[in-house]
Amino acid sequence: MNIFIILFLFIFLNISNALTTENVIPESIKLAFTKSKNQMRVTWYTIDISTAPTVLYSTEMFEPIEDSTFSSIGDTISYDTIGFDGKINTAIMSSLSASTMYFYCVGDKSSNVWSSIFNFTTNQFDAPFDQVIPFTTSFFGDMGWIEGNSLNSDVYTVDNLLSRINEIQILHHVGDIAYADKQKPHDLPGNQTIWNKFQNSISPLSSHLPYLTCPGNHDRFIDLSVYTKTWQMPVDFESDSWYSYDYNGIHFVGFSSEHDYFPLSSQHSWIENDLKQYRKSNPNGWIVMYSHRPFYCSVVWDWCSNIDVVESKKIYLWSLEDLLYRYNVDLFISGHAHSYERTLPVYKNKIMGDINSPKATVHIVVGTGGDVEGEDLVWQNLQTWTTGLRTSINGFGLLNVINSTTLNWQFIANINNTIVDEFNLTKGQFDF
Repeated sequence: MNIFIILFLFIFLNISNALTTENVIPESIKLAFTKSKNQMRVTWYTIDISTAPTVLYSTEMFEPIEDSTFSSIGDTISYDTIGFDGKINTAIMSSLSASTMYFYCVGDKSSNVWSSIFNFTTNQFDAPFDQVIPFTTSFFGDMGWIEGNSLNSDVYTVDNLLSRINEIQILHHVGDIAYADKQKPHDLPGNQTIWNKFQNSISPLSSHLPYLTCPGNHDRFIDLSVYTKTWQMPVDFESDSWYSYDYNGIHFVGFSSEHDYFPLSSQHSWIENDLKQYRKSNPNGWIVMYSHRPFYCSVVWDWCSNIDVVESKKIYLWSLEDLLYRYNVDLFISGHAHSYERTLPVYKNKIMGDINSPKATVHIVVGTGGDVEGEDLVWQNLQTWTTGLRTSINGFGLLNVINSTTLNWQFIANINNTIVDEFNLTKGQFDF
């Protein structure tokens, strides 16, 4: 009888241990920058809490069981939104060297459960602050996970980006992530299954390249808590959704069109101070700004309709457009409209120079990642500030930094993974 009891306990404990181990297997692995140039953050999801969430990393390939050169214990974050369970784990890889490939894995050190080994390469952050070094980054918005083989699924954008992964250094998703609010269970703020499946679908990209985001209207759920916990951006405070970073001589600024952006609000004050301080230190440097909602767009749809009948759009422009002009923001990239278009340099609906001698910001809409709502297919009459291609086909943008005087932009169509629109932007000085 005792033998049967011992055998039962042995089997029970082994099954229990297997289930516990399975529940801390890392999923949805994502890289992002921090406020320090020699660090990289990695975030991952587990069903249960990890006793010791850890990232192992090295400049050489390694086996987790043998440990690695460097190890960093992370933090565990819990969702506080109804319908969202599981744990967000996040850890920071520090004291990184410039222009170096690192191998890493994440997991629970206490249970010896690890992810596969991934890699990333740091940029030339040891170069002078204002030295522009060529690189490529991608921009896309309004991209979500869809069950089945829909032509609007994110899989086409993801696959085409993967085919170019060795050419790209950073990914930017300008809001509306996963569309978990469009496929939600009854009376819940969002669908965690869709939210998690989307993150898993982009993991082949986000585990190798920093994946920078800003929130869109479909990411709000109740209070953006799910968004800010999931997407650990280089913000000043945990509840913020606005941040900036410098990469190879380019200043990037991401802000939230879903928060208060009125003058004197905390976000507005932060944006103005960030732009002001950068311009003080680098009067002639490139500034690329991004957010979800566009300032200029021309599809037939509420946000892009006549400004006189869209009160929120008027407030958005009134609150923020002056900052772009005052601090010489060269390029503004957004989504929200499920279409692609770009403008001439424009300020308050007035054309200011051209792309060879811009006197105002050039705007690009690239809400074409693919999502359950589909494309915006109907266009307004051609606006005076519109130039180049206007299209509703799905795809993504590539921003190729050439040097201190030239940026190159390409729009890639998903249908054949080829360039369908392209232009060069010369560095301009605005007459403020």
